[in-house]
Amino acid sequence: MMRSVSPLLDYYDHHGIRTTTLNRGERFCVGLTTVLLVLDYMAHIPIIKSGISRTWRSACFATTITRPHQLPWLMLSETPHAHRRRFFSLLNRNRYQLPLSKALCGKRCWGSQHNWVVALGPDYRAHLVPLVKGEPIALPPLDTIRGDAPEEWFRLAHKFILCKDPSHDHERSFLVFAIFSPMNCLAFARVGEGATLSRRGQDEWVIVASPDNLKFKDVACLSDQVYGLCDEGTLVHFELDAPLLPEVQVIASHQPDVREPRQLYLVESLGKLYMVFRYGYLVPSQRRHVTTSFLAYTFNFNALAFEEVRDLEGHAFFVGDGNSWSIPTSTIPTVTNRIYFTDDHWDWPMYLGGTYGGRDLGGFNMANRFIQSLPFGKVSPPSHSRPILVTPPIHLD
Repeated sequence: MMRSVSPLLDYYDHHGIRTTTLNRGERFCVGLTTVLLVLDYMAHIPIIKSGISRTWRSACFATTITRPHQLPWLMLSETPHAHRRRFFSLLNRNRYQLPLSKALCGKRCWGSQHNWVVALGPDYRAHLVPLVKGEPIALPPLDTIRGDAPEEWFRLAHKFILCKDPSHDHERSFLVFAIFSPMNCLAFARVGEGATLSRRGQDEWVIVASPDNLKFKDVACLSDQVYGLCDEGTLVHFELDAPLLPEVQVIASHQPDVREPRQLYLVESLGKLYMVFRYGYLVPSQRRHVTTSFLAYTFNFNALAFEEVRDLEGHAFFVGDGNSWSIPTSTIPTVTNRIYFTDDHWDWPMYLGGTYGGRDLGGFNMANRFIQSLPFGKVSPPSHSRPILVTPPIHLD
């Protein structure tokens, strides 16, 4: 239960996490969302189902769908009240608390810009889950990629990446990639509605063959084509529906003239591909990682080479645990030309009763090279739960 400190100040919950007071418009949006969720629940009760207009409900929920280029929120770590989650707005730096799908409780989650997240449970079952409303979509059994799974279930995969299937226009048709195993192998599956049953990867995981044992770091889609970033900056293209197996074609290899990065990301922005290098250092005594800087490169398809950039052309990038993506932010000076990141270092094995990582998150300013920290809460989260970037189901910024 949250208690009011002052009508004009802030709210604090019993964990001491501050939530900024909502203004009238924000309270209306949260109230509307709550009412709609209650109505949606009531609509499943036979006694009153007929009393709620489907047209009215559909029209109301249409007001809460994701807007184009909506600025992501930071979904904070799970708390003992797992059915509700705190969100942090990157724009106004307010915190909001919203009910979440029960399918996310007790799961490790990977964020995306599609208002869906990938959730993995301790039973090694994975689902696509809408943040607030809607039925989860079961991903195929993970037996294909599980192999010699690590001791901790939440470290089965390094990353899940969620894309809209470019071969289908259906809103609930997805292409899901998984990077897994110590060799950073890549697999994909097609799930959702509107997919053709004969397509490779439909309701099954297909491992992408890599003759050169490339280690995948990230995947991005550009102009209905799928690209991968491997090793220390090798860009590859692969055809998922090749006649035999998904074929990997090396397009270019980046020859780094700087120190080895800790993490690499592949971002599509303005019809271009960007490679993002993340640098930092480890703090073994505290079992955590600290990010210090980023470098960004755009790929020149004519020269088949990466070229360093110092400006993101009026965009902000979002990287970390889950999808890597960008949105236009030229009209938001406090956000534009920044790389926002979450903690995706899971290198240390767990030990009984302990936690590690989860606090390496912030926003890197490409202009002045400074990092602005982001909140992670004062509560020690469960080992499987870390803050992730998501697209909010409602617009409060």
